Amino acid sequence: MAKIFPFCGILYNKKKIKSLSKVISPPYDVISSSKQDFLYDLSDFNVIRLVLGKDYIGDNEYNNRYVRACASFEGWLRHGILLRDEKPAIYIYEQQFKHKSKTYSRMGIVSLITLEDLGKGKIYPHEYTLSKPKFDRIELLRTTSANFDCVFSLFSDEKSKVSKLMKKLSRRKPDLEAKDMDGCTNRLWKINQKSVLKWLQKEFKDKSVFIADGHHRYEAALQYRNEMKLRNTRYTEEEPYNYVMMYFTPIENNGLVVLPIHRMVKVLPNLDTGHALSQLGVYFEIEEFTFSKRTEEKTRKRLVSSLSKNRGKHSFGIYFKEKPLNYYLLSLKNESIMNDVIEGDKPLAWKTLDVTILHKLVFERIFDLHEEENFVFTKDENEALDGVKNGEFSMSVILNPTKIEDIITIAGKFERMPQKSTYFYPKLTTGIIMNKIIQGEKIE
Repeated sequence: MAKIFPFCGILYNKKKIKSLSKVISPPYDVISSSKQDFLYDLSDFNVIRLVLGKDYIGDNEYNNRYVRACASFEGWLRHGILLRDEKPAIYIYEQQFKHKSKTYSRMGIVSLITLEDLGKGKIYPHEYTLSKPKFDRIELLRTTSANFDCVFSLFSDEKSKVSKLMKKLSRRKPDLEAKDMDGCTNRLWKINQKSVLKWLQKEFKDKSVFIADGHHRYEAALQYRNEMKLRNTRYTEEEPYNYVMMYFTPIENNGLVVLPIHRMVKVLPNLDTGHALSQLGVYFEIEEFTFSKRTEEKTRKRLVSSLSKNRGKHSFGIYFKEKPLNYYLLSLKNESIMNDVIEGDKPLAWKTLDVTILHKLVFERIFDLHEEENFVFTKDENEALDGVKNGEFSMSVILNPTKIEDIITIAGKFERMPQKSTYFYPKLTTGIIMNKIIQGEKIE
């Protein structure tokens, strides 16, 4: 059962921070070093200093980016830059954004949820995590005892009960509104009427929750909970470390946009394009897109268009560093191939996901690529292809987006996709709302 609870959220103080747009940021995992510098320069109080502080020469266990994040967080609270709400609330959070010239609105609620071990309750992950970012989030949580970002999750709202309530309660002026650096407008409403809170808690009681984004943060929260339990001789399950801040949006939401995450391969040993294509041809139909410098842009658009039209045919666009100057469109000949590639009782729906086919068949079987450090990920197909063109990568693969229904089906069977399988656009903006885990408090 999904147990959700109101909490005293922490927000920027609008009396001291005149422009909220200067203190919010994208999530830590999509921030480049140049973006980090930009956000640092934007404001001394930008949330980047909490979620992704800079490393400096001479850092040690007593002075490092995690310690500095904690000092900044406590200082900002002490000086009123950040304010903690006096009354527990559940928050309605809306993001209004554009994608491919179309305007969308995605609305959800933010609350605490009782942490459950994955695979044992009603909270379902859908992706594998990476060791380095998980360690990073654990260290930040240990040092600051705070959730600076929400875990992003999906739930079924077939009768639109929650959606109708959110629309009704968001008719008034929002308590917070800020446009982020990507042009997304973020709005937040505090809801603390006891009757509404109880209704929401009851409504969520029998729901399943699917983690869309924030797997590393969720797993970090689980580890932190387990560490804290070992230290507590009077454990009651009401301690605040038993919960994590989560955003819930309906699966049926028209503003739910999923983008593909493309792969760039740093090193492909002994690459021979002719031999590689010969091996790929055993499993895939291959279409060549030959181009010159003059026709490259037009040909690239043709490749992307053809890939999109082939959605459902398990197709990929591939570009090799080695000449000739060709793009290639691969389409799996037969789904039954994956039963030979992957032994065991994995469901067919998992075996025939595009990302599974790519990793298990193309990367692992054909190219013998297994190390996660050898991959770089991007949601921009031009960035992926330009990486090979500029000589930075040996190979790039562009994909179609994963379908929402496939994500739910796989997660519901307690299976996970390869890491970085989906990109829910836009990501939740960091700094809109935070949660402090205060020892001695109880969540009731």
